[in-house]
Order: sequence, then C-alpha cells, then structure tokens
Amino acid sequence: MGASKGVMCALPAKLSPVEISGLLMLAGITIPIWLCLALPNWSWLSYAIYMTSYIVAIAILGIEHRKLPLILPLGFAVGLAFEILGVSTGLPFGRYRYVALDSARLMGVPIAVPVMWGIFSALAYLAARPFASGVKLVLLASSLMVVLDLALDPAMISWQAWVWEGGWGPWWQGVPLSNFAGWFLVSATVLSLYEVALRGSGPEYKFFTAMYIYNLSLQALLAPGDAGFLALSLGITLLGLAYVISHRHVQQAPLAPSATEA
Repeated sequence: MGASKGVMCALPAKLSPVEISGLLMLAGITIPIWLCLALPNWSWLSYAIYMTSYIVAIAILGIEHRKLPLILPLGFAVGLAFEILGVSTGLPFGRYRYVALDSARLMGVPIAVPVMWGIFSALAYLAARPFASGVKLVLLASSLMVVLDLALDPAMISWQAWVWEGGWGPWWQGVPLSNFAGWFLVSATVLSLYEVALRGSGPEYKFFTAMYIYNLSLQALLAPGDAGFLALSLGITLLGLAYVISHRHVQQAPLAPSATEA
C-alpha cells in the first residue's frame, strides 16, 4: 500500500499541454487503424478522427507556443495555392488530376488535401525541432515531408485518388521526380514562413519525432511494392543522422567559465 502511494505521489497532478497534444496524436493514429479494421466501409470516419485529433493537438500546443498553430493555416493556404496551380498548369509537381478523393473541392482541389498540407507540415516541424533550428530546421523538416510523400503518393495513386499524366525527370512507383521536387518547394515555403519570417517556436519534445515515425510507418504499410520500405528507411536514416549531428554539437559546445576561473 505504501509503495502504491509513493507511485501516485510521483505522478504529475495534471498533464501539460505538450503531453496532452502528444497523447491526442497517438490516439489520432491508433483509433483510426482499429476502426478501419473493424469498420472497413467507414473509412471516412477514420480520416475525420485523424484530422480532427491532429488539428486539436496542434491547437493545444498553442497554449505554451502561441505561434505554433499558425502552421495549420499557413500549410492550408500555401498548399492550396500550389495545388490550384498544379492542377491548372502542372507546376511545380507535374501534370495530375484528382479522381476518387471524396471531399468538397475548391477550384478543382479536394479540401482534404490542403488540410493535410497543414497537418503534415506541423508534424515534420515538430519531428525536426529537437535536432535543428533556423534554416537547418527548414531543410530537415522539408526533407521529412518528401520522405512522407515517397510512401503516400504511390499509395494514393494505387487507390486512384489521383492519377499522374506527366512530369519531368525519372518516374518511380508511377510518380515523376518533379512531384517530389514540388513537395520540397511547397514544404520549404510553409516552414520558412513560420520559422524565419514569423520566428516561430515549438516544443523540443522527441515524442513528436516518434509520432512522425508512427505516421510514416503507417504510410509505408499502405504503400505498394517497395515504396514504403524505402520511405521508412530514409526517414529513420535522416532522423538518426540529425540526432547524431545535434548530439555531437552539444558535446562540443564550449562550457561557460566558472566563477573561480573568472
């Protein structure tokens, strides 16, 4: 009995916003997975729970990091602008058209697509933040966005959510290289606006890095062929290298002189 009281006393009186946000993200992936298995004809409910959980989780982070929720409208606006440009001109991704993605559309773009630009941008930013800042953070998070799409795009075209009709560079798993270059450009635009222009902030909480890997793993399982394996391998490699480099910089940082040395 005494031991159980000691454990209870060691627990925090209440969860912090970061912890609540992390748990919401965890539930936002796990619950939809089980729903899809139990109710395969209700996939729309799984997607709704996923998107709602992540939007609410990012909004809650705004309690301690007031600018962080701005990534969502930034991702939505920039993603929508580039998607409208892409559907009408083929720039910067290549020629494609939406087919079986069921949602309301704005100028030919399903609303769910720019919503996911906002969610994925925030997730990549939070995953990269413990290891980098400034321009390095933008480059790392933008690369993580491309890695996500290495699994996402082949999965979506296998479901006929959209079809590719043209693009420059070699093709991989039915997707042109121009698409991945476009993903990097759009991601870098969103993240640069937040990190550089708005001087954004966010928690350096490695749990969110784990949530990125969880999301990437799910996309990898859904991707056809070896697309998912390559994406997962690249994502873990990128984050592993980022950890080693950031940890090395911390170890090599000069220590402040002590009072006696001064």
